[in-house]
Amino acid sequence: MYLGKEKPIEATTTVSQADAPTLAQFLSASKERYLRDIRSTPSKGGDWTVVMGNEAGDLDSVASSIAYAWLLSEVHNKPSIPLLQLERDDLDLRAENTHALSLAGITQPKEQLLFLTDLAPFSLTAPTAAFPSHTFALVDHNTLASAYTFQNPLATVTDILDHHADEGNHLNASPRIIIPSGSCTSHVSALFPPEIPATLATLLLTGILIDTNGLKPGGKALDIDHTAAAFLAPHSTLASQLSLASISSPRADAFTQPEDLYNTTAIKDLTHRLKNLKGSIDHLSARDLLRRDYKEYVLDVPGAGSIRVGLASVPVRLREWKLQDAVGAWMEERELQVLGVLTSFHGGSKGKKKFKREMAWVVYDGRKKDKEEQILLDVPALAKKLFKGLERSEELKVKLKKKKMHDMEKGGRLPDGARSRTYDQGNVNATRKVTAPVMKTILEAA
Repeated sequence: MYLGKEKPIEATTTVSQADAPTLAQFLSASKERYLRDIRSTPSKGGDWTVVMGNEAGDLDSVASSIAYAWLLSEVHNKPSIPLLQLERDDLDLRAENTHALSLAGITQPKEQLLFLTDLAPFSLTAPTAAFPSHTFALVDHNTLASAYTFQNPLATVTDILDHHADEGNHLNASPRIIIPSGSCTSHVSALFPPEIPATLATLLLTGILIDTNGLKPGGKALDIDHTAAAFLAPHSTLASQLSLASISSPRADAFTQPEDLYNTTAIKDLTHRLKNLKGSIDHLSARDLLRRDYKEYVLDVPGAGSIRVGLASVPVRLREWKLQDAVGAWMEERELQVLGVLTSFHGGSKGKKKFKREMAWVVYDGRKKDKEEQILLDVPALAKKLFKGLERSEELKVKLKKKKMHDMEKGGRLPDGARSRTYDQGNVNATRKVTAPVMKTILEAA
């Protein structure tokens, strides 16, 4: 089934469904055993593979990490634990995640899943102890964060499944599948044996649907997404609501055309529900909006040394929330030097509203000032380099906003010395997957 260029691990082993634990039981038992091992005998952490999605914690990452940990453990007999790179309370920021988890029988996710909160000494921003495990599988990203290599010389990435730009790291990982797709869950699905539990099939399917707008033809879904969804749907809890007359085997492609699944009522209804939940953010504060869908990058910038950049994706236009009130505190909390806020929304005064994107960028030295070894940051120079590069980017096609309401430096609500600019983004198809590599290229250039 696999459509990628690299041969993945074999997906021919079957699991007796009668003997297998439910997905919820697997997660609870794995978390209990893992925490018991690292607390009683820390060296036992080396017996485990830690499977992680990216730190944004979107449904794609959550579903991929859970499913791949199950695959490694239950099919390939490699003790594995999914780690959500979130604090436990951050799970409440994404209602679509908790809904998808509930569909998969994970009704108490804060107790059943492993969070950073459970591993407090191994904080992403300021680890104080070596991470207790040294074998990692990465899904939905392809570079291991420095927190996991801190005082951990044996740290090794053994597996990568991702659909973002290849950062060129961990070249000995096997499988090392970094290929475009609408959703990383499609890559994970391709590795499963023919018999997949309905709960896992449902969870993986929700990841595909939310990332591809329900497999909309001509949209983000690629062939591998359609193939994965055609495999998952008949095994999912939606199966009874779908027409399965053409299925002749568990791997048969019952939905031969991209629009086949897209046009089914069950798929449309689930996609609509997930999208509505994802958009339910009115109750969130500015800080919540920044951390809800957030990623960090550590870059080596000529003349500035190592800097930390944060990119927050926010589905609300800039003028409708008080970004300025949260920027300074967030950059200091995360010790950032650059923060990019990427908004997406539908707007327009007449007729059908169009999909639009904006960008807000802030350059400010948010590091603690008691670090003697840090290089003094030339904020104006770094800001000039960033803004000039963004404004020249053919991929983004940004246009500087002129309205005073978007001038964040006025009104004294940004920290002293901060520099900022806001833009309308001409290329509305350029998501964070496009913006992040552009930003890196700009800042790391000599």
